Amino acid sequence: MKKKSGLSYSNFYYYLLLIAPLFLIYIVFFIVPVVSSLFLSMTNYNGLSLDVKFTGLNNYIVAFSDKVFRKAMWNTILFAGLATLLQNGLALLLALGLNAKIKGRGFMRMLVFAPCMISPIITAFVWQFIFMPEGLLNRMLGAVGIGRMDKAWLGSVDTALVCVVCAHVWMWIGYSATIYLSNLSNMSEDITEAARIDGCSRMNLFRYITFPMLAPATTINITLAFTQSLKVFDIVYAMTNGGPLNATETVGTYVIRNMGLNLHGYASAMTVLLMFVIILTGTVLIGRLKKREAEIY
Repeated sequence: MKKKSGLSYSNFYYYLLLIAPLFLIYIVFFIVPVVSSLFLSMTNYNGLSLDVKFTGLNNYIVAFSDKVFRKAMWNTILFAGLATLLQNGLALLLALGLNAKIKGRGFMRMLVFAPCMISPIITAFVWQFIFMPEGLLNRMLGAVGIGRMDKAWLGSVDTALVCVVCAHVWMWIGYSATIYLSNLSNMSEDITEAARIDGCSRMNLFRYITFPMLAPATTINITLAFTQSLKVFDIVYAMTNGGPLNATETVGTYVIRNMGLNLHGYASAMTVLLMFVIILTGTVLIGRLKKREAEIY
């Protein structure tokens, strides 16, 4: 009988050599930046002088007492929550529609996925044109006779954040829809066909069969959408730069603003706090959603 080969002392270094390049990349681009941020967050580093003094937890104390940072953190969490709900809800509807056997399905799938391949800066400029006072949205409102509703959408504290969320969702909705489509295409048609024969309505078919069986895709999409949205920066910076009156200020934009003021130590403390929020929420989300998967399957 042939002896099974496995990990042993003799081939350990061979496997170590195989993973060494990836492990090196992980250290350089993840471990080193994280450790550097943790160290700099407890200093007065200004990005220019090498005369760095250890300040302990002072930057964190300042962050918690900083009204703008608290507002930015709240905006970031609110942005992530709204974006996750809209992105997944609309992506699921798109996936269900594109999963139907219709003519031109492949072309429509490509169109839905296309926005996520566009630069966030270009996306921001496109949506700026839509939401500007003389932009497409106000022109459309005027064309259908409700021009009284027009406003400077990005200039209002009540609507600016929602407008940026819409641009972000438009950009990433195709990505989420593709994941749902992948799950739908691997779903057995025998179960749904049996439910239809038993007289199950479309609503009940979706509620009790299709949606529960989409649990793996739901776990991936919700986790990715929420954690990705917490890191939002570029589209907010390009559309509103955190305005008006900090209505769209996120942790990302506020960090860059403080780095521009040579407060790199303080900026590092804010990135560390955001990192802990991402780790905490990501862990809770994955745990809850994986538990739901286990109950279904």
